[in-house]
Amino acid sequence: MRNILITAGGSGGHLYPALAVANAFLEKGYQVYLLTSKKRPAKINFGDIRVIEGSSIGWDRTLPGLFKTSWSLIKDAILSFRILKKIRPLLILGMGGYVSIAPILVAYILGIPRAIHEQNIIPGLANRLLAPFVSRIFVSFPDTNFGIFQSKVIYTGLPLRKELYSVKPSEHDKFTVLIMGGSQGARVINETVLELVEKQMINDVRFIHITGTRDFNRLKERIEKIKSHDYEVYSYREDVWTLYQEADLVISRAGAGSVIELATVNIPAILIPYKGAEGHQYLNAKWLMENGMGVIIDQSQLSANYLAEKIQELKLMSQSEKVQHRSKGINLPNASYRIVEEALKIIGG
Repeated sequence: MRNILITAGGSGGHLYPALAVANAFLEKGYQVYLLTSKKRPAKINFGDIRVIEGSSIGWDRTLPGLFKTSWSLIKDAILSFRILKKIRPLLILGMGGYVSIAPILVAYILGIPRAIHEQNIIPGLANRLLAPFVSRIFVSFPDTNFGIFQSKVIYTGLPLRKELYSVKPSEHDKFTVLIMGGSQGARVINETVLELVEKQMINDVRFIHITGTRDFNRLKERIEKIKSHDYEVYSYREDVWTLYQEADLVISRAGAGSVIELATVNIPAILIPYKGAEGHQYLNAKWLMENGMGVIIDQSQLSANYLAEKIQELKLMSQSEKVQHRSKGINLPNASYRIVEEALKIIGG
């Protein structure tokens, strides 16, 4: 049996890179199992990948939360023993999230080859805990530092869906702004954009707004009152590459997935980093900004008026500057195949 087990948290930011790598393994003739969270976007197509649901709930620093976190890890450890004994994978690859902790540790005890991938510039807590127990650490950014375990690090980039590598800007009449808050949405961004559109603060701009599934029903009543052909709204779109083709500007959080997608499709962005998660998103956004493709707005400064000003500034950018933005790009590896190539070296495949 040529089985591979991939683990990934339930957010789109974890799942989409995991799926990209899984499909690359499938192309090589391996059977892929994916251990992920029960809480995940409902419309994701897993194709031939066999999905297993774990119990991990993430890290909760409250006293009751610590008990729940510990109990979920224990349940995942028991599940992992059963899974690993049953499918006997040649390799386990952790693609981020707390759901990776128990399976990697159990694989270490059982002597199954192990590797992890770190999305952000600063390693997350789960991957810092797992670094001593793996053979290889794949990273999205060349500057990611794992300290005493740096000898294990290989820069691969972040795996993306293959459709994103062929995105090309389309011809359209109006300046188009695509707003994304991730698969779970971003309440403060959704509220601000909705206010901007309701008050018609900008003319001659088309908005495509992905609210995330969590916010869509909450905002539905306000959305339905907006009668404009220049405002399209979706709870979720898996085919985001088709929207990138229409966009002149993107407004987004600064998760590693979003930032590297934007660098790959080469679209200027207004990034509003989430303040939590040890400041990862700010550093991700700074990386894009330093490559000339991003403008950062601190969430504390965010308002409908301020966002409208920034959109207008970028809309009024001269055509030559727009072309310069679109043509500069960043040289990124095709991470899915690079990870598979390096992973197979671990198992001698």
